[in-house]
Amino acid sequence: MNLYNQIKYNGYRINIYYDDDARSPREAYDNLGTLYTAHRRYRPEKEFDDHFDIDKVFEGHIGNFRESFLKEYIALPVYLYDHGGITISTSPFSCPWDSGFFGIIAVPLDKVRREYGWKNITAKRRKRIEGYLQDEISTLDNYYTGEVFGYRIMPESDDDNELDSCWGFYGTECMKELEAECRHIIDGQNKAAA
Repeated sequence: MNLYNQIKYNGYRINIYYDDDARSPREAYDNLGTLYTAHRRYRPEKEFDDHFDIDKVFEGHIGNFRESFLKEYIALPVYLYDHGGITISTSPFSCPWDSGFFGIIAVPLDKVRREYGWKNITAKRRKRIEGYLQDEISTLDNYYTGEVFGYRIMPESDDDNELDSCWGFYGTECMKELEAECRHIIDGQNKAAA
């Protein structure tokens, strides 16, 4: 286990590690969107060409969705940068040699209506769903870049006595939540022991 950080709190150590055995969030969780990829080596979900004609999805250039497509889907383009490791984003990367179009993340409007009980998809609701799709791509990027973490809580004086552990925290932005959860567990343990 590769240690990311160690925090001492009320007689315990919170060891935060890189999760070397993390599962892809596309397999581990239910996702609202489906990732349709157009890359010859990386295919985490579905093949773009098996489901869409690129000329019916985009108008002019990649990333510029046709209005007819957006009447049926909420979608974002996805780009990949591959140079000694991969990273993905819904915005293009600046390097033209090692990056390019990866695919799209999309959800049919019918699925959104069923999932949320909405009759109409307003512009505000569309932006909200786009935010969820963006979060799904950010989480997958955390997986690709190795930013998945877990913790172990142990008394400061006893490495073999594990109070609690949990794995599968995606991204560094979850650290405050992870640390708060660990402190809560330790506080509960200390109250029970008192």
